[in-house]
Amino acid sequence: MKRSSGIVEQQSFPRGQFLREVVSFGEDKIRVIKPGKMSRVLYFDCFSGIAGDMTCAALLALTGAEKELRRVLRGLPVRGYSLSVERASSSGMAGTRVSVKLSARKTTSRHLPEIASLLRRSKIPAGARDRAILCFELLAKAEAKVHGTTKDKVHFHEVGATDAIVDIASACFLFELLGAPDVFCSSLPGGSGEAWSSHGKIPVPGPAALALLNGAPWRFGEGDGELVTPTGAALLRAFHASFERPPEMIVRGVGIGVGHKEIPGRANILRVMEGETVPGGQSRDRVLEMEANIDDMSPQRFELLMERAFAAGALDVAVLPATMKKNRPGWVLRILCPEERLEIVSSAVFSLSTAIGLRYHVCDRLKLARRMGTVKTRFGSVRVKEAELPDGSKRPVPEYDDVRRIVRAGKASFEEVAWEVARKWRR
Repeated sequence: MKRSSGIVEQQSFPRGQFLREVVSFGEDKIRVIKPGKMSRVLYFDCFSGIAGDMTCAALLALTGAEKELRRVLRGLPVRGYSLSVERASSSGMAGTRVSVKLSARKTTSRHLPEIASLLRRSKIPAGARDRAILCFELLAKAEAKVHGTTKDKVHFHEVGATDAIVDIASACFLFELLGAPDVFCSSLPGGSGEAWSSHGKIPVPGPAALALLNGAPWRFGEGDGELVTPTGAALLRAFHASFERPPEMIVRGVGIGVGHKEIPGRANILRVMEGETVPGGQSRDRVLEMEANIDDMSPQRFELLMERAFAAGALDVAVLPATMKKNRPGWVLRILCPEERLEIVSSAVFSLSTAIGLRYHVCDRLKLARRMGTVKTRFGSVRVKEAELPDGSKRPVPEYDDVRRIVRAGKASFEEVAWEVARKWRR
């Protein structure tokens, strides 16, 4: 179905999939839920980490689409393997185990261009194909960073083998079959000890997994051995997983993927929960509120201070006028930041201001569900942030930078752009 706003509808999928729209925003695909529709959500509970085969198994258990998966894999131009799907258990927890069994012991290593070409020649659905290519591109960038080379020169060993290609293609197909919903993920167990690679022993978590999930919350030292593999990390990135607290949801299904390694005293499983957000539901998270009283600094310096604070990871920065001791006029610097960014943000404050102390405390936040999209208007493309109110209604707000760009170019006034965006968005 074509729309004047340039947004393309994606057809609904089985098992109660709700209609959603997919729009392009930067390099990601941002989902915009139309008024009155419930949003589909997946929550990855990485109790014992995540790997490619465990992701495939959990999504397969959730969809029950084994026949469809086998039919799709016949369009993948790789040979010399068989796919095994079986019921299994780990430490008393039952689930699904997926194994890719190779007919030859010697594995084939490949470069990124070869893998991308192989996937482009395949007959798997376009959405799954593109996401699988993205997954390997993310892997290549991470490996290139670790080894100090370019992504096209990265020589994939373990992740370039046939079984890894099948795992990634399968997981991407099953994810698209679910409608490519929003993904939230738990914190990740860092594991301990060392792991073997084609280059010899490497520390745990592996350098590539850390590079892929930079900014994710890790529980270092928890668990034995490698629990988060590069393939599992790349899939989370390709699924655009968020590590924020998930919204309130109605759980509709649980898929449990069982890994191949036995971990003493621990179930080696990955749980993926499928749910639907409650209309008008609010999400919660926890942040730090930092403050400093400043009465001996030129106000001109606040511009650079705010710029550096945002670059360090601050969520919001405000400067409030206040009357200090001895009736001196001054300011209260107030910053919101994630807990894990306290040291970096505070360093920026101390480096660029005259503050010699900071006070901070933990704040719980309620947040309306919000999504970003792009609307094509006769003046150009405008990004829009849409907030969902508690009564289920939507409140779109155009991105000021885009509106200012159009007004500066003399194409329209602020009011004309706002009216045009509102008219297009309602469609």
